[in-house]
Amino acid sequence: MKRLAWMSLVLVMAAALALAAGCGPQKGSQPPKITKERMTTTQPEPAPSTAPPAKAATSELLLPTAATSSFLSEQSFVMDWLVLGPFEFKDTDFGGDQQQAATDKEFMPNEGGLDGRQPAPTGTSWKALRFKGDAGIGQVNLDKLYNQIEHAAAYAVAWLDCPRDVKDAKLYVGSDDYLKVWINGKLIHTYKTERRASAADQDVVPGLALKKGLNRVVVKCVDVVLDWDFYFRLTDAAGKPMTVKAKG
Repeated sequence: MKRLAWMSLVLVMAAALALAAGCGPQKGSQPPKITKERMTTTQPEPAPSTAPPAKAATSELLLPTAATSSFLSEQSFVMDWLVLGPFEFKDTDFGGDQQQAATDKEFMPNEGGLDGRQPAPTGTSWKALRFKGDAGIGQVNLDKLYNQIEHAAAYAVAWLDCPRDVKDAKLYVGSDDYLKVWINGKLIHTYKTERRASAADQDVVPGLALKKGLNRVVVKCVDVVLDWDFYFRLTDAAGKPMTVKAKG
């Protein structure tokens, strides 16, 4: 009887040892590895900068007061520009003669959105310039800049820093020959009727909106033959000139 009990105990102990052995790692096996995956997050694309790439193209607008004179001076005109050009074309392009259709030719993609960061095509370059009004107060003389070439277009970009929102400004421009003007990406004026000699204030655009802070101006000026230039100034609704003060 004792012998039978002893044998039963031995069998129970052997079964327990076998069960324990089956629960442990087998020969040649490795414990499972616990890995930590690297956490990755998608960062949003930075918003495009609205700051100008060249201080020389930024001007401060001083709004007129009751004491502001109506007489014009060099400070009544925007004279600091980033200029891209020249974009030359043939005298037989665009139908020849007056070549008004050159005004609507996009020599640069999204021309109204130019800001100086776009790569300049072969044969052109960006230049940050302060013009002097060679032949008249406020003249932006592209003919002198490009050595009196003919049949060409150029773009001029400027930033105007306005102290507050203005809803009823006036734009005064003149050109030799044709002209397009965008402000903050919006086309606000086109002249392409016929070739003309330039003068200040040939065209007037009323009801112009300016925002507080930087306002981007893009001017496209097209030359057929002879002189090549433009004029650009702003006033309040009553025609009193805004003063333009270069920054930087």
